[in-house]
Parts: sequence; structure tokens; C-alpha cells
Amino acid sequence: MAEIKKIGRFEGIFQSPKNGSKVTSLIILLHGWGADASDMFGLAPILNQIRAGCGFYAPNAPSTCSASPLGREWFDIQEGEKGAMMAFDDVNELIQGVLDEFSLPSSQVILGGFSQGGMMTLTTGPFFDLAGLISFSGALLTEQNLKQASHSSPPILMIHGDLDDVVPATALIEAQSHFEEKGYDVEVVLEKGVGHSIDQVGLDAARKFIDMHLPKE
Repeated sequence: MAEIKKIGRFEGIFQSPKNGSKVTSLIILLHGWGADASDMFGLAPILNQIRAGCGFYAPNAPSTCSASPLGREWFDIQEGEKGAMMAFDDVNELIQGVLDEFSLPSSQVILGGFSQGGMMTLTTGPFFDLAGLISFSGALLTEQNLKQASHSSPPILMIHGDLDDVVPATALIEAQSHFEEKGYDVEVVLEKGVGHSIDQVGLDAARKFIDMHLPKE
């Protein structure tokens, strides 16, 4: 059952596990610039059905979008790397709040996002020993702050369309290079003929990644 759920100062949409049981794992998806939680929540029926006990949470970013009062933003898109670093604390707080709310170890959580949400996934996710990170049409804006991978660093899936005219596909290649230089386990999916969007090929890749990396109960 879907419900509006507030965790700390973040409000979002929560989908309980398909069998109605206790949440034993969770997928968090961060929306893009100018969107909101509902934009990501449409993926819940597709992604959280992979594991019994897996919930899904799509939070609203904390700030009203600078270009659209009806949308939200993780940071002002004009701020680039500086904005992503400023938003680091927000996403850090969100992840910690989710772990506390559901009494979950970080190894039972996958963090993902689309566009700006993907940027924040790649900015903040490496600092947690999560089950995995998924970036749809994102970019790594904070390569200078990327720490060396350790045994607990999450594996990363990055999905991007080669016709993306919002976040160019070169961002995928650059991010892959930076992560691999630091020793991260990285998988990339470059989709032919796809723009700034999530399509079935990307969703299938995400499902496979979740099935592979989210611990089985």
C-alpha cells in the first residue's frame, strides 16, 4: 500500500513490501530537477517486487525549484559541483533517517536517482556501505571529493541514453573513468536512440542489478 510518509524533515511516498510484511530492505529513488516524489514513484511497482520484504521510498527534495514553484530541487542547477556538495548533507541526513526509521543496515538499501537525483546518488552514495547505487541519466559532479573504494563500497550501475541533450552521454564515460580509477565496481549501460529518459532497457538493467546486489533474505 502506498502512503505519504515523513522521515525527519523529508516527505515522500512510501510503498510497503508486496506481501505486506516488515520492511527488510529498501530502494530509495531521488527525483530530478524540477520534479517531485511522484515522478519516481511510478517505478515502485517495477522495482520493489524483486524481493519479499522490499519497500520503496521516493522523497521530495527539500527545496522548491528555482525555476518552477511546483517542482523541487536537490540544489540550484546553476551551482553545479558547489551545489551538489552543499546538498551532500541533505542526502546524508535522508539516508541516515531512512536507516533509523526502518531499523535497516545500510547493506540492505539501494540508492538511485534520475538526472539531478542521479547526480546526488553518485555524490553521496559512495560514502555509505549500501547494497548498490543506480544512476539514470546522471553525472559525477564531485570527482575531486570521491574517496578511494574499500571492501564496503557499493557497486554502481549507470544508465544513460546516447541522445541525451540535457545531461550529455559523455558524463557517463567521465563518471565511469573516475569511479574505476578509485577502484569501484562499475557497470554502465549506454542506450542507443534514447534521450533524457528512463526506458524499458534501463529498467530491465536496474531490475537485474537489484536482483544481483540486494541481499537475499
